Amino acid sequence: MTDDKAHKTVIRARMAQTGEPYMAARRAVEAGERSPAGPAREEPGLSPAELYLRDAEAAGVSPEDLDAMRVVFQAEDAARSRRRAAEQARARADQAEEEASRAEERAGHAQEAAELAEEWADEDELQRAHQRAGELEQAAEQARERADQLEEAAEEAEERADEGQELADEARHLAGNWDDPDDAEPAGHGRDEWLVMPRLPRLPRLPKPPRPPRPPRLR
Repeated sequence: MTDDKAHKTVIRARMAQTGEPYMAARRAVEAGERSPAGPAREEPGLSPAELYLRDAEAAGVSPEDLDAMRVVFQAEDAARSRRRAAEQARARADQAEEEASRAEERAGHAQEAAELAEEWADEDELQRAHQRAGELEQAAEQARERADQLEEAAEEAEERADEGQELADEARHLAGNWDDPDDAEPAGHGRDEWLVMPRLPRLPRLPKPPRPPRPPRLR
């Protein structure tokens, strides 16, 4: 759990025990007073979202509201997983594109060398040069095919990640009020404070680098 989330958990634990409004509990915690419930708990196997839901339940949040929170957390977790998968797919596609470009460059150089060899090489040397050029051309075509497949897979993964984020945003919108309590002092206190639910961080989508122009296929 980050220091910021741990700090907020301490504040909310104090709110649940004392009935203080958020800003009053926050000032007390920042002044060095300890919550009657003790410091934020770090427990193996429990995520920040699970700790938040458990403490919200202890504070008296209704089962319906807990279910809504749980749906949002699950949707956002799925969206982050899809985004990570998309970033990994993009990295594989970019690497394959670089490898394909290098393979095509090597094949081009081999073809040029074979054509130059026709002016001075004997029959055996010329045959080896053309054979080498053909092998490199075949390897380049295979590398290009793999790069194209990985590019398509990366684009599909990015689409799935966008869809997952849209679903998470929709779940958060349908669940109700999602403002961060640090943005303004809440009007109420106690149980209702748990319904002001923290937004978990969204992984940014990395900009797609421009693809270099593809060299012409060797014939």
